[in-house]
Amino acid sequence: MKKLLCALALLAFVLPVQGAYVVRISDLQRSPTPPNPIRVAGRVTSTSPLKLNDGSGQITIAGATASLSDFLVVTGNWNGSVLTVTGEVDYALPPALTEMVYIPAGAFLMGNRGNEPYKPAAELPQHSVYLPDYWIGKHEVTRGEYRRFIEAGGYSNPAYWSSAGWNWKKTKTEPRYWAADQDWAAAAGSAPQPFTQTDSHPVVAVSYYEAEAYCNWAGGHLPTEAQWEKAARWDGAPRVFPWGDVYDAEKYNNYYDHNTAGGGYTRYQTAPVGSYPDDMSPYGLKDTAGNMREWCQDWYVSYPGSASPFNYTGSYRVLRGGHWAYNSGIINIARCANRDNQVATYVAYTSGFRFCR
Repeated sequence: MKKLLCALALLAFVLPVQGAYVVRISDLQRSPTPPNPIRVAGRVTSTSPLKLNDGSGQITIAGATASLSDFLVVTGNWNGSVLTVTGEVDYALPPALTEMVYIPAGAFLMGNRGNEPYKPAAELPQHSVYLPDYWIGKHEVTRGEYRRFIEAGGYSNPAYWSSAGWNWKKTKTEPRYWAADQDWAAAAGSAPQPFTQTDSHPVVAVSYYEAEAYCNWAGGHLPTEAQWEKAARWDGAPRVFPWGDVYDAEKYNNYYDHNTAGGGYTRYQTAPVGSYPDDMSPYGLKDTAGNMREWCQDWYVSYPGSASPFNYTGSYRVLRGGHWAYNSGIINIARCANRDNQVATYVAYTSGFRFCR
């Protein structure tokens, strides 16, 4: 039976449960070890063999199966090297690092309404999509949240990476543009505009693989394209922009806004997440029109019934949302129906992501 348990509470103290105790994995290396049966909790970092890590240590589990990044609570007998499961396996999720928004189950209309300022063929036809309920990050993943992933060893642990992602990563130890102090204006050939990225700024220049690995580590996934679009625009009917159908450059972080709502952010920089209160979807998501483009887990393919079908499976992943840097066509990319795509290895100071469960 699945149970949503607070992982921190499980690991914070020893808890008697049916004659077993939740113990830290590192305690199993002490002498004498706790008596069997033993109850431990941790995240799956390998599936073959099954390995469980609680931050204090790692052990091999026999007699159970699970998926990578599952958080398990297991009871079994410890022989000094392997814990053989003898009781029920509970699946738990630790609290998400980011604030999450609940999106109820139901159908919505996905794609271009047909009367929008732009009408690319890739956004047509509009079609109904049913989604089960899910949770999605209120904000884009921040540098502070991504720092937790790096400091916990997730960036250097192949268990959280796809084989293609790990092969691409090689010796990288952090995303591009990870340094706090940046000057993207000077890099673009304009007058210098140095600024400092704080832990409240969105993490930038992450490839699809880096975003995917973080989501695996955090116990979730990148949103599907449909999950992103519903959360960004659905209000019983699809809005053109997160706030409504009328464009307003002052409502979100973009190249031309005058920052009256955003706290004085200049053209060549991101803003701390949530800085523009009007860039908010009906469900309460922030920054879907501006700040960063966001990776989705889908391959870039045409919609069902498209008059111009295409399929870039294996080549291009989907990016959704507008970003701070565009100086032409900004109305187009601010629209919630807008679709972008890049190869999974693409890194730029306009690409970030949002977490989903």
